[in-house]
Amino acid sequence: MKWKSALALMTTLLLALSGCNAKPPQENETPSPKATPTLADPIELDYHATLVVDDGAGHALVTDWSAEKLRAIDPSGDELWSIDAPNLSDEPGGGVEAYSVGDTVVIHDQSGKTTAQTWDDGSEAWSFQIPDAPNSCHPAQGFFSQTTGTTPILGEDDLIILSYQGVLEDDGCEPSSENGNTFVLALDPATGEEVWPSVSMGPEAKTFGGTPIHVSPDRQYGIVSWQDGDESMITRIALDTGRHTSVPITSARSIDDTGVDYYDVLPTTDPTSLVYVYGSEDPDDPYSSSVTRAAKLTLPGGLPESDAATFDGIDEPEGLKMEDTFDAVCATDLVFSPNGEPACIQPQLFASAVKYQGSDGSPQAWYADAPETALESIGAYGTPQHVPVDSENGTLLVVPGSESGIAALDAQTGETVWEAGDSAGDMPWGGQGVLAELGLVVVADNKKTSFYESATGKFVDEHPAGEYARLSSGKRVALVADEASTTMWSVVEA
Repeated sequence: MKWKSALALMTTLLLALSGCNAKPPQENETPSPKATPTLADPIELDYHATLVVDDGAGHALVTDWSAEKLRAIDPSGDELWSIDAPNLSDEPGGGVEAYSVGDTVVIHDQSGKTTAQTWDDGSEAWSFQIPDAPNSCHPAQGFFSQTTGTTPILGEDDLIILSYQGVLEDDGCEPSSENGNTFVLALDPATGEEVWPSVSMGPEAKTFGGTPIHVSPDRQYGIVSWQDGDESMITRIALDTGRHTSVPITSARSIDDTGVDYYDVLPTTDPTSLVYVYGSEDPDDPYSSSVTRAAKLTLPGGLPESDAATFDGIDEPEGLKMEDTFDAVCATDLVFSPNGEPACIQPQLFASAVKYQGSDGSPQAWYADAPETALESIGAYGTPQHVPVDSENGTLLVVPGSESGIAALDAQTGETVWEAGDSAGDMPWGGQGVLAELGLVVVADNKKTSFYESATGKFVDEHPAGEYARLSSGKRVALVADEASTTMWSVVEA
């Protein structure tokens, strides 16, 4: 299977007709146009691989879970180099975070060390060790990485943020810094150097696990939910400077009747409008995790910022309020399209129906019909990859369809833009990716990998896949992994 554009074929024909004695181009002549990208034939890898990151220029970093290795490969699937990775899991991405920065790949594997290695040969460009000590309350292995960018291919101004996601509560543990317990650090991905001083939490503070910092749609600030003794807190961190504001929300939380300490707060496109997420699950009800309660939290503007080395709370400000709501609210992290457009989607279980809740990152969300399979394949930790699609009609969210295999929903309204494929019934949904340069959506579903035009949903091609195949994709690579092998597609120059 291979797509070749008419332009690429015409270019080849004209070159053949011109002969081999054509005058070489002069320095002042217009440069020749770039080659047209096309999709290479599928390649079989003899191991279960998931994509961690590619660089958009012919390199990809993949996991080999059974061999406990990370492998750098080229568009032909040939290995360039590999490293041992004993902490890999069998989840998408292997429990490893990585980012492409120029000619290097930055790898954070939860060992406490972040390392940049050159794509071509794996040589080390820089490394950063998270400060650690024996019996630390915030051990280095408990830090998670994320970025201020919208894709793992980082730009000039993007930073790598390291933040503690563990929940260690050992009474005998030792503070990890002179200012308390280090919580967040920011690195320049080009050099590995800290761009602003690390910020700590006090000795009585604790986080709740999960994603430690929820980044705003404009990527300017992050929101942290935590507890300081008996006080419920949220902190807003400016990601370019590390300056922060910590606000107690204990009295505002009085509408939360779950009786649990855990809660979460998510940013929206409105800096003063946040989403408070109730954190209760009933151990006797397997579907309770599919029911999300949310409240609207209003944060007043003009709050003071601090550059203190430790989160220091202010008094609960006037204008802080929380209102329970039964309106559609998307209470999960944002995902971003290849062009950096934010979107949000999650399934919600009602008494007699399953619905999608989604938005384009704004506080106002929408409902759309969803199949039961959505409860197991959208939004939960470790579920298959989901990537929004850029189109001339706005940002689209491709999800399992109610009356078809997949449906593309408008991220702003929830309206169905197109539908494609056969209804999958109760078959596992293996995920969806986007090859933006080719205008293709890739879907692993119902024992096949299918390619559709992203703008219209028009069917292009398909390839057999295992019943439980899972898809991961980047800018120029798509992998569909079965139990012991993987099919790989690469975007190449025609």
